[in-house]
Amino acid sequence: MEYLASPSYTHEKLENPSYSDLVDVFEDSWNMYIFKQVSLLMKSKHGEVAAVTVLCSYYEAIQSYIIGESSNRKSRDFFVNGFLRVFSSKSLGIEKAAQEIYTYIRCGLAHEGMLRNKVNYSRAGEKVFFITYPKNPDGSLNVDADATSIILNPVRMHEATEQHFNNYLKQLRASEDKELGNAFHKTVEREWALDNGENIVGMTEAEFRGNA
Repeated sequence: MEYLASPSYTHEKLENPSYSDLVDVFEDSWNMYIFKQVSLLMKSKHGEVAAVTVLCSYYEAIQSYIIGESSNRKSRDFFVNGFLRVFSSKSLGIEKAAQEIYTYIRCGLAHEGMLRNKVNYSRAGEKVFFITYPKNPDGSLNVDADATSIILNPVRMHEATEQHFNNYLKQLRASEDKELGNAFHKTVEREWALDNGENIVGMTEAEFRGNA
């Protein structure tokens, strides 16, 4: 029974694959399964929350590919570090802000299927995120306290995330950063189980289709 390695490639693409084959499947999978679907959701009425739910899978995953390690039992750290790669900033408290986004956006969507109570969204905002903190007695922001509100712009979030992905692909294909390429290959070998061969399905194709 033939199965797809990604929307554009059959399993044969991963039989004794070259580095370029692996990058092809990686690119095709993320573009077709994730970013194209996010674009469709963003065009639908009230599709923003579903789009953000899908996008939130990127940050933890991309950190794993970039450093070559598993995020198992380290989801929060991987999400925060991956998020900071996409939304780099010198703003005060940016790491704390990423932790807040993990708690109130990513975990809300992953565990309750909803943005948590402090979060709202709008396509009108200039920035990807606006986070409000309480003030200290001297009027400065108390970024050590919990955020009082978070407003996200799903459109800008989508644009920035896809742009980061495309830049990462260019780096992989350029093959100039050997450490980056080795980390990618290490994660692919671990997560895609390339040495295990085809998945074993305990029935004939006729049985699977109900024709036996």
